[in-house]
Formats: sequence, structure tokens, C-alpha cells
Amino acid sequence: MTSRFRWNRAVLLLSLGVISAPAQQAPDVLARLDRFAATFRSAQATVRAITHTAVIDEDETQTGVLTIKKEPGNLRYRIAFSGDNAFTVVVDDHEAQVYHPKIDEIQRYDIRKYRDLAQKMLLLGFGTAGRELAANYDIRELPRETLDSQAVTHLELTPKSPAVLQQLKKVELWISERSQCPVQQKFYFPGGDYRLVTFSGVQVNLVVQSSLFELPKHARRVKMN
Repeated sequence: MTSRFRWNRAVLLLSLGVISAPAQQAPDVLARLDRFAATFRSAQATVRAITHTAVIDEDETQTGVLTIKKEPGNLRYRIAFSGDNAFTVVVDDHEAQVYHPKIDEIQRYDIRKYRDLAQKMLLLGFGTAGRELAANYDIRELPRETLDSQAVTHLELTPKSPAVLQQLKKVELWISERSQCPVQQKFYFPGGDYRLVTFSGVQVNLVVQSSLFELPKHARRVKMN
């Protein structure tokens, strides 16, 4: 499965919508996340993502750097993957852009209609309020663990929307009790596929320049459906 195909599947998820409803599970961690969300301004971390394709029993590993910046009325996200098939994803409140340096092309997706869902899916756990998790997922708190030498809260999230469930079966989320940011995420897709993402060297509320989210002006821009 190519990186381009996986990103297209992510964009498809953004188009499906979510159903909001209250939830009662894991009240302590949800209250903790509510408090942290009120102070969250930015984050940066090293990312390692393993994508497992069940039909061929194959894993693909990608590494990169994630940067998030929260601005008034806007939340910006950038992840720059390195390696032979390097690409960069930049998302703001109205557009998702995927830059492929090998072909000097930027694929542009209009996500204004799905802005809130885009932020929920792509930034899951980074400044996400507990009430937002409860609105969009059935939540089950699993036994606490230690990952990357820190205590973590382990949550199992099942989407409430039947449409989303057709594309995403569930998510496991490991949240650091020190930084309140994810240490690990695992997305389970139909057919046995999954994506395991780990975060290390997480820094919170650092100064992030807006210019970091600008992509090369010389690149060819292609509008995607």
C-alpha cells in the first residue's frame, strides 16, 4: 500500500462525519485532558509510524517530525516524513496539502466542510479535550502501562458514527501522565490492517514559527477531489 493511497484513505475518513453524544467512561482522564486542552498552544515530536497491510502480511515503517501550532481560530499541523519516499503533510483549518519532493508536486484537499473532524482524526490526543473524545467515541480505560520510561493512561476508542466504523474499527491511545500528550496511537482498519504511531521527544508549548507550515512556492499544485 503506497503512502499516497494511505493518505487518500485518511482524507476519505474526514468526509464521513461524526455523531456527538455524551459518554461516562474514564471520567478522571477526560477531566485531565480538559484541563490540559485549555493550556495547549503547540507541540513537536519525533514520529515513527508502522503501517501493516494484512492481505500481504507486510509492514512499512516511516519516520519523521510532527509539529502542531494552535492559533486563534486555527490549528496547524505539519508532519515531515524522511527517507526514500519522503513527503510532507500540512493541514490548517481549510486545506490539507501533501508535498512530494521527488516530483515537486503539492496535492491540495479542501477540508473546510470537515475542519473539526480533520483536527480530531489527525491530532488525536494533542490538546484534544476530554469532552471531545467522549462526544465522538465510546471510551474504555485499559490498565495503566509504562511506555518510553513514563507512566501512560491506555484508552480504547470506538467511533460512535456507523459511517466512520466502516473505515475505522477502533483506536488505542496511550497518553503520557507527564506531558498529557500521546506516546502511542494504534488505528485498526477493516480487513486486519492497522497503523501504529509512536511519539518520542515530545515538547509542549514551544515557540513555533508560522513559516514552518509554508510549502515550496515553486512546486506544482494539483487540486484533489
